[in-house]
Amino acid sequence: MNAAGRLGAYAAGLAVVFAGSFAAGGALVPYETVSAWKQQAEELRMDQHPADGQEEHPAPAESPESADTDDDH
Repeated sequence: MNAAGRLGAYAAGLAVVFAGSFAAGGALVPYETVSAWKQQAEELRMDQHPADGQEEHPAPAESPESADTDDDH
């Protein structure tokens, strides 16, 4: 079997494994569990946002190099 044939067989095998995993996940994991996961993820995402009126990224402080305007080197 040449390299192209082996790569094709490998890709087909991966496709079968992923399709089987997807089907098994849909059949084995209850809808209520997925809903709970989505709700928890949404709550975590909402907790990470800054409060209203606050900047997400504060303005950078002035660097020491820009504060030094003395040219007597």
